[in-house]
Amino acid sequence: MNHFQIEDAILDEAIAELSTLHDWLRWTTSQFASSGIFFGHGTDNAWDEAVSLLLPALSLPIDAPKELMHARLTSTEKNRLAELIAERINDCTPVPYLTNTAWFAGMPFYVDERVLIPRSPFA
Repeated sequence: MNHFQIEDAILDEAIAELSTLHDWLRWTTSQFASSGIFFGHGTDNAWDEAVSLLLPALSLPIDAPKELMHARLTSTEKNRLAELIAERINDCTPVPYLTNTAWFAGMPFYVDERVLIPRSPFA
């Protein structure tokens, strides 16, 4: 697998220049797509992976209204997102471990590194 580490300078640039949730979703999708990370713990592509990480990290529902996409993020929020994105890419930590939530059969479950992430019963 071609996996790369995201550099601190790239994260610092994102924190300084990205303003809105939409900015962060687009940028995170690009970083995930080029990183070589595996999708399969509830998502199968970079966009869904970014949504699954960023929205819960901001205490927003996955189906948040589109109007929120243009909301500006605080410095604290941007720093937190950068930390999570770095952990996802650099350590290959699955999103459910980062958000402590995995969905199975339409129900949310608390998960952390002590448990296997539930998969689809149809897979």
